[in-house]
Amino acid sequence: MKKFFGGSSRQDNMNEPHQQSPIQEATSLVTIAAILIAVGCYVAALNNEPVLSQALFWLASWIYHFLPALGRLQGNQVPMLVGSAAVGGAIWIIGMPMSGLIAQALSAGHLASIDRQTRKLKRNRERIARRRRDKDSFDVN
Repeated sequence: MKKFFGGSSRQDNMNEPHQQSPIQEATSLVTIAAILIAVGCYVAALNNEPVLSQALFWLASWIYHFLPALGRLQGNQVPMLVGSAAVGGAIWIIGMPMSGLIAQALSAGHLASIDRQTRKLKRNRERIARRRRDKDSFDVN
């Protein structure tokens, strides 16, 4: 299988640690947030939340106006699904241009974490060196 596809197997790649770049992390966060918001809107519409379900139905009616092919979809929950998908898609479309700013914030957070780890490592090294010096200079008379 490896020779046919010209690379390592998928299982081998899953075992290797993979570090994402900050922009990839930001894109992932925006995508996950959009999906979670869309699912949350759908669940709220299923539970018949007073304002949100009406807003989603209104949004779905506008989408049906612009995309009449969606009106042929069968099912009672299709308007809720269309409205929720539109909200999630809008969040994703608005969030993608902001992923650069999110990436900068993530990078700053990573750098601060690395600085904290570096300071802690230096303190620990100094403490170990001090113990070794104190242990070596101990005289018993």
